Amino acid sequence: MKTTIYKNLPGRVWMVIAAVGLLAAACSLPQVQPDLSRYFVLTGHPGRAVDSAAADGPHYRIGLRAVEVPAFLRTKAMLVRVSRNEVRLMEDARWAEPLDAGITRVLREDLDSHPGVAQVTLVSATSDQARDFDVAIRVVRCEGGRDGDVARFAARIEILAPNANNERRANAFFSTEVTGWNGNDYGQLAQKLSEAIAELAERVVKLAETSKPR
Repeated sequence: MKTTIYKNLPGRVWMVIAAVGLLAAACSLPQVQPDLSRYFVLTGHPGRAVDSAAADGPHYRIGLRAVEVPAFLRTKAMLVRVSRNEVRLMEDARWAEPLDAGITRVLREDLDSHPGVAQVTLVSATSDQARDFDVAIRVVRCEGGRDGDVARFAARIEILAPNANNERRANAFFSTEVTGWNGNDYGQLAQKLSEAIAELAERVVKLAETSKPR
């Protein structure tokens, strides 16, 4: 009996039933959420104050090799350390470029603006560009720290001879904590990490001074 009734329903009624069904299906679909992510960049610090000895010379020609970062830093999300062995990825606060590329770019800008540096060139181990030495940087940390609300940056520096043998002239471990991050403002965190890279550039130039051939 029911089947007969359904078969005898007018066409317009079927159209209404179909529309109601489609509407119900649409309401059950998950809603598209807006992307609330914000994107940040590191910035160089040209024109910062340096001591007079650096301004007087010598003026080095530096070959800067691409900065290396560990696998856990190869992510768009900014990193915050909450304990010694726990980090959190801030998915709504992201780097606008790969972190290794950003650090290489800013370090080059900071070195290039240093009065003790004549030229900075991006090179590989086999480049034949004329230069006084090569700089290789391996980043260990680049993060915010909730314990103390600081920006932490650490890296290993190598000063290498610009030849086929790439013998090491000097090396050092650089580590700094830049205070003043409020723990929530990620633009501020990017700025503090940029300041840390400016400190790294100063350390590179000083290490170069000690590595000059005698």
